[in-house]
Amino acid sequence: MMPMTYQLQLIGVINVLLLAAANPCVAQTDPSSVDPSDAEQLGIPQPAPIAQQTEAEAEVDRINYFGVGGTIGLSDEGETGLGDGGFSLVGRLSVTDHLSIHSASVLTGDSLASFAVTGGLPIQHQSTGRPLLFPFVGAGISVETDDFEVDPLVSGGVDVPITDLVTGTARINASFGNDGTDVGLVLGVGVDFLELL
Repeated sequence: MMPMTYQLQLIGVINVLLLAAANPCVAQTDPSSVDPSDAEQLGIPQPAPIAQQTEAEAEVDRINYFGVGGTIGLSDEGETGLGDGGFSLVGRLSVTDHLSIHSASVLTGDSLASFAVTGGLPIQHQSTGRPLLFPFVGAGISVETDDFEVDPLVSGGVDVPITDLVTGTARINASFGNDGTDVGLVLGVGVDFLELL
């Protein structure tokens, strides 16, 4: 049987080893918080540097605008301003980086206003991250302003930032009314009014 003195010494050595293992200065030291020269002496491995994307790089430039343009009627079954064509007001309000509300109003004898919730993914410049094109597609409603008839609408097109303030837009809107389907090609240029505030 081991003498009591040796047992106490063995227990003491085990306790010292356990304390050393549990000591945060040695066993649980955060490698990133240790000076690299000290870490080398203590034998603590340093993590490899990780490339992190900054918020500015990750953020998508949101496009907002209000402007003017024209609509070219492609189909006039429903006999609305969308099918007739004419002077137009165009707009876009970005709700998120990829979700927007696109509007277009055709001001003719059979004036029509349209609003579509659209989704899209920007095609960005590889080095700057600035949007070059913003294709979109969505659905909403069209409203005939003379009798306030509300009809379903689909819309698809592309927004093209020209400068930080000016954006060109081209889209095809189709309104499905009781009398038939009206289709129009809407072209316009808008100014980012939020940047001016």
